[in-house]
Order: sequence, then C-alpha cells, then structure tokens
Amino acid sequence: MVKVGVVGASGFVGRRAVEMLHEDGMTVCPIVRQADSLPYFTQMGLQGYVANAFDQAALEQAFSGCDVVIHSILGSAGLIRGSVEPAYRAAQNAGVRRLIYLSSMIVHTSAPDPGTTEATPPIQHQPGFPTHIAKIDAERKLLKLQKAGSVEVVIFRPGIVFGPRSRWINELADQFLQGTAYFIHDGRGICNTVYVDNLIHAMRLAMFAEGVNGEAFFVGDREQVTWFDFYHPFARALGVDPHTIPQVPPPIFTHSKKQEFLRSIRESEIVQKSLAFLSNDLKQSMKRLIPKQSHASSTTLSTTLVNPEPIVTEMMAILQQSQYKLPLAKAEQRLGYQPIVSFDQGCRRSIEWMMQEKMTTGAIAKV
Repeated sequence: MVKVGVVGASGFVGRRAVEMLHEDGMTVCPIVRQADSLPYFTQMGLQGYVANAFDQAALEQAFSGCDVVIHSILGSAGLIRGSVEPAYRAAQNAGVRRLIYLSSMIVHTSAPDPGTTEATPPIQHQPGFPTHIAKIDAERKLLKLQKAGSVEVVIFRPGIVFGPRSRWINELADQFLQGTAYFIHDGRGICNTVYVDNLIHAMRLAMFAEGVNGEAFFVGDREQVTWFDFYHPFARALGVDPHTIPQVPPPIFTHSKKQEFLRSIRESEIVQKSLAFLSNDLKQSMKRLIPKQSHASSTTLSTTLVNPEPIVTEMMAILQQSQYKLPLAKAEQRLGYQPIVSFDQGCRRSIEWMMQEKMTTGAIAKV
C-alpha cells in the first residue's frame, strides 16, 4: 500500500489532498505546523505530525515509511525558499521515492505570455512579487538537490486553484456581498482555473508515472474560462447580476526601492526561519509592537464604509488582463491527465459550500 506524506495538510490544497488520497485507500500522513490542526485528521483515523517546515529532523520523522511526499506550502518568500531543502534532505534520509512540489504558474508571471510552455524559462524580473521569484528559486533548488540525491522530483504549476474552502471563493463572495467586485476589460481576460480535485488527480497520477523525474507540469480545467465566466455563477448565486459589476481601468503601479528592500529583509530565509521557531504568543506580542501600515496609494481605488469601491490589487490587475490559456498537452501525454471534474461541476460544488458558509456566518439569510 502506498503511503503519502502531505506537508501543509492544513492548507486548502493539502487538506483536499489528504481527503482524496485517503478515500482512494492510500495511507496518508498529514503534516501540519500547529497541533490544533490535527483533530480534523484524527477524526478521519489518520496519524498526523506537527513539523516546522524548516525542521529537517521533525520532517524526517514524519516522512518515515512514506513512498511519496506532497509539498504544499504557502507563505512568505523566505518560507518558500527555505522550506524545500529541509524537506528534500528529510525525504532522502527517510527513503522517500518521489517528492511532488506544488509551485505555480506565477513563475511565468500571473499572465504568462502566449506560447508559454513548461520549458519556457521563468520570468526572473517581477518587481513587487517576491513570492513569485521565491517559487522560481525553490524549483531550481529542488532540481539541484535532486541531481545529487535519489529522491525524484515532480513539479506542478497550476493557475487559479478553486473549490470549497478556497480563498478565491470566500473572498469573491465577500466582494459580491460588499459591492466591491470589479472587472478589467469587461472580464474578457483568460482565467487559468483548475478545480482542486483536478489538481489532486494530476498529483496522484504523478506518483506512479514513469520517466517524469525533474519535470514540471501545467495542470488546469479543460474549458477556456474568462474572468467573467468565473465570476458569473457565484454572482448569480448571491443575487448579483454579473453584467452590473463595475468596470475599472487597470491602475499604474509603482514600487518603492525602500519598501522592496525592507520587505526583502522581513521575508528573508533567516528572518522567516527565526520566526518559525517562536511561539505564537510571542509572535502576536511582537505584532502588537509594530505600527500598522496604511495600504492607501494614489494608484489604488479606496474603500469607504458609506460607498464601498473596488480595491484593485496589482496581482488582480495582471491576472484579469491575461490573454493565454496554459496548455495541458504535456500533462496529458506524460501523465495521462484528463480533468475528472468539469468547470461547471466545480462551480456548483463551490457554490454549495459558499452558500452554507455564508449562512453559517450570517453574511446571508438562511432560506
């Protein structure tokens, strides 16, 4: 029986991976950062582990007996860069056969150029997006480690991963309810969606595929989806006519060298590693000592309590102007990938969760 360790099991993708692989009859080992995330998995009859992403010894213990490890971690640039080497070395020492790393299409920017394939060199110059560069660095570090090691590496670069419990769905619902949703260019930009079950299915295929060591894969839904297509079903479910969603011009964003420098220090590996070993109470105390920064700028539309307006982030401005659907050909040919859930099915499942969630929190009335 295959045993799979899932690093980042309390996150959106990680948790769904645990659920699906467990349903498939695999032995799954959820690995989380905090002990309060374990009860959910204990109720499933699974033995979980608490391991800091920088703690090689703790990860090695958690990986014991695992054939495959899925590495699915979100966070700062320092965490992204600094977590891959401990994970790889722990996998090496534990005798893991293959490590599946969740990267992102953002290594090619949030709006990849037409014609981009997995072989296209990543875009190293992305001012204002340190986590994008960190993903590039993490991929390269893993592949370098693999050349000297025995643990195989397979990389996935999905786009917009959505589904129940997704921040995309939760935040989008809040925007509709608050009246702050918006479109750029009428929502005609390409939204590179992948329903979360399709992503996990691709990872499952990658556990057993031959000849894929060191390879990267795009994975997505079959359909070509625009941002209007993506917003439409969720808006309708909440009683919003998607045709009334306001249009905004793409703002011009600037980047302060001082702010970039300070952020690079704050999100560096050494700082993030130090913070990772502090207690939550101490981290909260430190946060209270740091003055809150204002995010208002001349290039961002403000929100007021009286007349809420969209806040256009640089990331969303780029995403909504994308003109290219990432190709699935490599995943189809090398992994045998075919989406198991259609875009419409994924939306329906997500809407069901969204409505229940918003009724539970009182954001919308129970019907």
